[in-house]
Amino acid sequence: MGAPQPFTIDIPQAGIDAIMERVRAYEWHEMPAIEEGGDRWAYGTDMAYMRELCTYWLNDYDWRAAEKRLNAFPQFIANVDGLDIHFVHVKGSGSSPETLLLTHGWPGSIFEFYDVIEPLAHPEKFGGNAEDGINLVIPSLPGYAFSGKPAKPMGPRATAALWDKLMRDVLGYDSYIAQGGDWGSVVTGWIGYEHGTDKQGGCKAIHINMNGLRVPALPETDEEKAWAEAAGAAFGMDGAYMQIQMTKPLTLSYAMMDSPVGAAAWIVEKFHSWSDRTHGDVPGHLENAFSKDAMLTDIMIYLVSRSFGSAIWFYRGMMEEGGVNMAPGTKVEIPTGMAKFPQEATAYCIGPRSYMAKGFNIVHWSEPERGGHFAAWETGRLFADEVMSFVKKIKG
Repeated sequence: MGAPQPFTIDIPQAGIDAIMERVRAYEWHEMPAIEEGGDRWAYGTDMAYMRELCTYWLNDYDWRAAEKRLNAFPQFIANVDGLDIHFVHVKGSGSSPETLLLTHGWPGSIFEFYDVIEPLAHPEKFGGNAEDGINLVIPSLPGYAFSGKPAKPMGPRATAALWDKLMRDVLGYDSYIAQGGDWGSVVTGWIGYEHGTDKQGGCKAIHINMNGLRVPALPETDEEKAWAEAAGAAFGMDGAYMQIQMTKPLTLSYAMMDSPVGAAAWIVEKFHSWSDRTHGDVPGHLENAFSKDAMLTDIMIYLVSRSFGSAIWFYRGMMEEGGVNMAPGTKVEIPTGMAKFPQEATAYCIGPRSYMAKGFNIVHWSEPERGGHFAAWETGRLFADEVMSFVKKIKG
């Protein structure tokens, strides 16, 4: 294990210029005709919106301003089991702060959590109590952003073991709480399942906002069966991206690593499909959930680090690990919190509490008033308050 070394994002201008030149040179093609009032996203990413986004990207977006914001919190690189791991590490206020490990997913990044860092670490700045401050560790998944690229696909189960070593062996936190959505919920589930508190320490509680690690039981009640049927049907309509990223990620990477516009369109479609777009001046508009600047910063993280290809290896890694199912008759025994955001994608929505309790020791359950798949990013303080309430409950 290597001692953490300070890290600053500083992308050479030549790299930025090369990306922008490819955006500028993109040759636009056809889009199927859509009837007046029809769903312009029905076939995938709306081309009219992509043209608008790319015009903004070229003329108004400022990577250096984004880079400055990304560097606003302390970042480090630490070697864990031979792989360099990039992470943000912020010490919380108060005399004895709890420690929280936050894990992002795809097509997200650590940037998802930037609006909740200050409220969680320093609640006194937002009308709270400094004694509720939380130490935060926010790593980039293996193969993502500025973390190292593994020699071959690594999945969420192996990452859970890696994160436990990062927390305990590298950073010296004998015990911690873990939280995540998307892949972060799967990694967090495996942490709770296999690295829960023992006599030597470990993860003492988990909090998730997506159905990640799967319960080893069949749905039984009418409510459970209806949820399972809806999730299965939704995945049938929305799961093609996962199938290709899980089976042939290398084939996809040739196009995505070559085309910034292609990578952006692939990612933006998920922002549109999975976010809460119900609150805003234009019903259903993507920018009800995210600004252009926010989306482009996340996309640029993939582009400047040349990590789109290795990031999607994570799906193949999950398949090679054997999937995301707990063993029959087992469960996550440590205390678990669940937040069921109302606009989470149907395919990934947390199931009824009666069903989830068959696989998790649920001590905290909430159903926030708004928010979707990218809960921390979309809701900011709402997410921070939700997680804070869980951490305070665990802390006692």
